[in-house]
Amino acid sequence: MCEDGGAVTAVPDSADAAPVSVEPRISYVIARLERAVRAQINERLRPHGLTTLQYTTLSVLGSRGQPLSNAQLARRAYMTPQAMIEVLNALEGKGLIRRDAHPNHRRVYPASLTEDGRRVLAVCDTAVEEMEEEMLAWLDPSQRKLLAEWLKGCVRALHAGLPSDGDAVTKRPSGSLEKNQVA
Repeated sequence: MCEDGGAVTAVPDSADAAPVSVEPRISYVIARLERAVRAQINERLRPHGLTTLQYTTLSVLGSRGQPLSNAQLARRAYMTPQAMIEVLNALEGKGLIRRDAHPNHRRVYPASLTEDGRRVLAVCDTAVEEMEEEMLAWLDPSQRKLLAEWLKGCVRALHAGLPSDGDAVTKRPSGSLEKNQVA
């Protein structure tokens, strides 16, 4: 395999034989997809003055519907608390979040969305949904659902988040049913 994980062409022993193409590793393909998705999201967020990390933070706050501390946001966004402070400062400076003192912890300032934050999040969500639609246009709805299940299963197998639904049953690629395990 090439250093970049791409397909290589094996040189056959015989000069008459055709070169053999080797498929790239799945981990390489996933890494390329992640970089492409991040680049596309950044491009679509740029007109709204956001980075992917800022959008992720707004999304987490929007989905939780309650104020979250710096530490909680950092864990959910896979960032260090120090990096999250920079993201929160930028979002607060843009008027998209506010941080109010916690009533029981004098050093904790949970963040919540402002009205402008909710509005910008909705617009950015639409932009990201359009990107995902373009990316998945070649799949029918059942294939999209399976792809999502398989990708979530991969994340869970590596203990990288997305806790299982507990008693939820998912269909495995082999077609057999299996109860999700909690990571």
